[in-house]
Amino acid sequence: MSHRNAFGRVLVYGAMACAGMAAAQTPASVPYTPSWTARHHVQWLIDHEGLELLGSQWPLPAAAVERALDALDAGAVSAWGLNARRLVRQELEALKSETLLSVHVRTEAEGLNGFGDNHAPGSRAWLAWPEVRHSLGTVSLAGKLGMRAEAVPAALRGWNDSSAYQLSPDGSAAVLGIGGWQLQAFAHRHWWGPGWQSSLINGHNQPGWRGVGLQRGATAPSPSTWASWMGPWNLDVFVAKAQDPLLFDNQPQGFWFSGMRLTIQPKPWLEIGLSRGLQTGGQGRPNGAGNFVKAFLGQEVNKNPEDTFTDSSAQIAGYDVRITCPRSVSGFMGVCAAYTQWMGEDAAGHLPLPFKFMSLWGVESTYGQGQYRVFAEWTNTNTYSLPWDTKPSFPGYLNGVYVQGFTQGVRWVGSAQGAGSRVLTLGWMDAAKQRLLKLHVGKIHTGVGAYNPRWQAPTGDFWGFSAQQTAGWRNLQLTPELALIRFPQGHDERLGGRQVMRVGIDIRTAF
Repeated sequence: MSHRNAFGRVLVYGAMACAGMAAAQTPASVPYTPSWTARHHVQWLIDHEGLELLGSQWPLPAAAVERALDALDAGAVSAWGLNARRLVRQELEALKSETLLSVHVRTEAEGLNGFGDNHAPGSRAWLAWPEVRHSLGTVSLAGKLGMRAEAVPAALRGWNDSSAYQLSPDGSAAVLGIGGWQLQAFAHRHWWGPGWQSSLINGHNQPGWRGVGLQRGATAPSPSTWASWMGPWNLDVFVAKAQDPLLFDNQPQGFWFSGMRLTIQPKPWLEIGLSRGLQTGGQGRPNGAGNFVKAFLGQEVNKNPEDTFTDSSAQIAGYDVRITCPRSVSGFMGVCAAYTQWMGEDAAGHLPLPFKFMSLWGVESTYGQGQYRVFAEWTNTNTYSLPWDTKPSFPGYLNGVYVQGFTQGVRWVGSAQGAGSRVLTLGWMDAAKQRLLKLHVGKIHTGVGAYNPRWQAPTGDFWGFSAQQTAGWRNLQLTPELALIRFPQGHDERLGGRQVMRVGIDIRTAF
């Protein structure tokens, strides 16, 4: 097999080339990931009102989102579009200027977490202070402090960790803006991909990464003549130390994770993403700067039995595409879109690109002048899962280099359905009433939400649903939730049985 990952080198060198382009001097700002309702509004503005922003890469710099919203021509935007812009700006302003407190009380149960969901299988509290921005001429600074406390179920603790609670700086960031780019230290989650239920590479089922990175400060098209074809675009590259509790003997504990994503919108109806994630280092593995550079450049991976080197890393990479349907096919269901995401192993042999793909396929539509969104999403976390693949499939997210799998804090970094599963999700959103309903059906292979090789989670054929509704009362925002997962047959251990019910309420306030 090849000792080099051509896809990784293309993405790295492309990132370096992009970093050299002239960029607008967007001031430093903290990373922003919208709520699911705000993301719905953003995507509607992209599809209908020409908003120059990206809907499949979060977080984005808050100032980049603000500038894109401000750039919309109010005279050319529909009444619903103006309302959508106002609601997103309100959320951005609250994150920037108010102290926010959220307390989420729920039963200790796993669930199929999607975009915007709280990943913790138990209760948590989160406090975030206002953002601070400061300009120093050509250099700007921004910062925000957040703190999260959550209950940790016994099944998800390491051998040497008896603590039932965990504190983390989630929602914190320190940003230096220079030359249109942001150097940032952060603690937050990512969502890379067009899906609403799953991201195959970096999603909301896990704790926030704590790392450092470089991100473009804007999403506007490049002023460069040869690069303007990309349309709105953004690049995010980061390195983080994984939360990796000790679960078993000889575990390569304490690995480093590096993520890279380039998202472009060459046409108003087409958004394309290139993503890559790698695990490297850890106890008993090659470590040091030299090994990290090899991993970052895709060198010495996919070891053959006759090779003398040790794999520098375990890597996952691939593509996603979202296409908006032509207006000519729009009907009573409004404007539709289709999307797909393929994530596979780093390249090997004569193939210079990722292969052995897991896959995600989805269709969605908005109707009711933008109030409602429906989607259907099929996710297969087995390799060789494309319809035309003929080779035998096997579970993705698992590898011989890191036996704890593609996890952080015992939780799947990608889709919450875990390795080797096939799940269909049907979703319905009412953005005006902040109501979300989802139905799930399929087969779970290794376990929902988390992965611990020492125990057997409930698996097999299943069905489930989840529902949440947000309402206001005085200065409080209340979101009760109910979710159920039922396995007619299968194992019955640890975080759930053949029927798992999650009941909770999220209480938020600003002061």
